[in-house]
Amino acid sequence: MPAFGTTFEDLKALFDPYLDRLTVTADTPAQFTLEAGPVSGFRRPIFFGGVRAGRNYVSFHFMPIYSNPELMGGISDALRRRLHGKSCFNFVTPEPELYEELRDLIARGFACYERLGYVK
Repeated sequence: MPAFGTTFEDLKALFDPYLDRLTVTADTPAQFTLEAGPVSGFRRPIFFGGVRAGRNYVSFHFMPIYSNPELMGGISDALRRRLHGKSCFNFVTPEPELYEELRDLIARGFACYERLGYVK
Protein backbone atom coordinates (compact mmCIF):
# COMPACT_ATOMS: atom_id res chain seq x y z
CA MET A 1 0.00 0.00 0.00
CA PRO A 2 1.82 3.16 -1.18
CA ALA A 3 0.25 5.47 1.42
CA PHE A 4 1.80 3.57 4.32
CA GLY A 5 5.16 5.29 3.86
CA THR A 6 3.52 8.71 3.84
CA THR A 7 1.26 7.82 6.75
CA PHE A 8 4.22 6.52 8.77
CA GLU A 9 6.31 9.63 8.08
CA ASP A 10 3.41 12.00 8.81
CA LEU A 11 2.69 10.33 12.16
CA LYS A 12 6.38 10.19 13.08
CA ALA A 13 6.72 13.93 12.35
CA LEU A 14 4.09 14.70 15.00
CA PHE A 15 6.74 13.88 17.61
CA ASP A 16 9.37 16.26 16.13
CA PRO A 17 8.80 19.13 18.62
CA TYR A 18 9.71 16.78 21.50
CA LEU A 19 12.82 15.07 20.13
CA ASP A 20 15.18 17.27 22.13
CA ARG A 21 13.56 16.25 25.45
CA LEU A 22 12.87 12.55 24.79
CA THR A 23 15.10 9.64 23.81
CA VAL A 24 14.70 7.94 20.44
CA THR A 25 15.04 4.20 21.05
CA ALA A 26 14.16 2.97 17.56
CA ASP A 27 14.25 4.73 14.21
CA THR A 28 13.79 2.41 11.25
CA PRO A 29 11.56 2.60 8.17
CA ALA A 30 8.97 0.49 10.03
CA GLN A 31 9.34 1.56 13.68
CA PHE A 32 9.97 4.74 15.62
CA THR A 33 9.83 4.90 19.44
CA LEU A 34 10.46 7.51 22.12
CA GLU A 35 11.06 7.19 25.84
CA ALA A 36 11.00 9.65 28.71
CA GLY A 37 13.06 9.33 31.84
CA PRO A 38 14.90 7.78 33.47
CA VAL A 39 12.70 8.26 36.49
CA SER A 40 13.57 7.22 40.02
CA GLY A 41 11.32 4.46 41.26
CA PHE A 42 11.07 2.87 37.81
CA ARG A 43 13.42 0.15 36.64
CA ARG A 44 13.30 1.24 33.00
CA PRO A 45 12.71 4.51 31.17
CA ILE A 46 9.02 5.28 30.58
CA PHE A 47 7.63 4.75 27.09
CA PHE A 48 6.20 7.94 25.62
CA GLY A 49 5.06 7.01 22.13
CA GLY A 50 5.91 5.72 18.72
CA VAL A 51 4.83 4.70 15.27
CA ARG A 52 4.91 1.21 13.78
CA ALA A 53 4.14 0.22 10.21
CA GLY A 54 2.40 -3.13 10.11
CA ARG A 55 0.99 -5.23 7.33
CA ASN A 56 -2.53 -3.77 7.43
CA TYR A 57 -2.11 -0.33 9.01
CA VAL A 58 0.23 2.12 10.70
CA SER A 59 -0.08 2.22 14.48
CA PHE A 60 0.42 5.40 16.47
CA HIS A 61 1.18 4.45 20.08
CA PHE A 62 0.82 7.09 22.78
CA MET A 63 1.33 5.99 26.38
CA PRO A 64 0.22 9.15 28.25
CA ILE A 65 -3.42 8.36 27.41
CA TYR A 66 -3.02 4.88 28.91
CA SER A 67 -1.79 6.18 32.24
CA ASN A 68 -3.94 9.34 32.13
CA PRO A 69 -7.21 8.53 30.32
CA GLU A 70 -8.61 11.98 31.13
CA LEU A 71 -6.41 13.25 28.27
CA MET A 72 -8.89 11.61 25.89
CA GLY A 73 -11.66 14.00 26.92
CA GLY A 74 -12.87 16.06 24.01
CA ILE A 75 -11.39 14.05 21.16
CA SER A 76 -13.55 13.67 18.08
CA ASP A 77 -15.51 10.56 17.21
CA ALA A 78 -13.39 10.23 14.07
CA LEU A 79 -10.21 9.95 16.15
CA ARG A 80 -11.89 7.73 18.74
CA ARG A 81 -12.80 5.29 15.94
CA ARG A 82 -9.08 4.95 15.20
CA LEU A 83 -8.39 3.93 18.82
CA HIS A 84 -7.47 0.27 19.19
CA GLY A 85 -7.04 -0.77 22.79
CA LYS A 86 -6.16 1.92 25.31
CA SER A 87 -3.25 3.76 23.73
CA CYS A 88 -2.97 2.93 20.03
CA PHE A 89 -4.53 4.61 17.01
CA ASN A 90 -4.49 2.79 13.65
CA PHE A 91 -4.32 4.52 10.27
CA VAL A 92 -4.34 3.18 6.72
CA THR A 93 -4.10 6.43 4.77
CA PRO A 94 -2.95 9.93 5.69
CA GLU A 95 -5.63 11.86 7.60
CA PRO A 96 -4.29 15.39 8.16
CA GLU A 97 -7.49 16.54 9.88
CA LEU A 98 -6.90 13.95 12.61
CA TYR A 99 -3.21 14.78 12.86
CA GLU A 100 -4.13 18.18 14.27
CA GLU A 101 -5.99 16.46 17.09
CA LEU A 102 -3.04 14.16 17.68
CA ARG A 103 -0.72 17.20 17.87
CA ASP A 104 -2.88 18.65 20.62
CA LEU A 105 -3.07 15.28 22.39
CA ILE A 106 0.73 14.93 22.28
CA ALA A 107 1.18 18.44 23.71
CA ARG A 108 -1.20 17.67 26.58
CA GLY A 109 0.42 14.29 27.19
CA PHE A 110 3.89 15.80 27.20
CA ALA A 111 2.77 18.46 29.68
CA CYS A 112 1.32 15.69 31.87
CA TYR A 113 4.63 13.80 31.78
CA GLU A 114 6.41 17.04 32.74
CA ARG A 115 4.08 17.54 35.73
CA LEU A 116 4.72 13.95 36.83
CA GLY A 117 8.49 14.48 36.57
CA TYR A 118 8.95 11.95 33.76
CA VAL A 119 10.48 14.60 31.48
CA LYS A 120 13.11 17.06 32.63
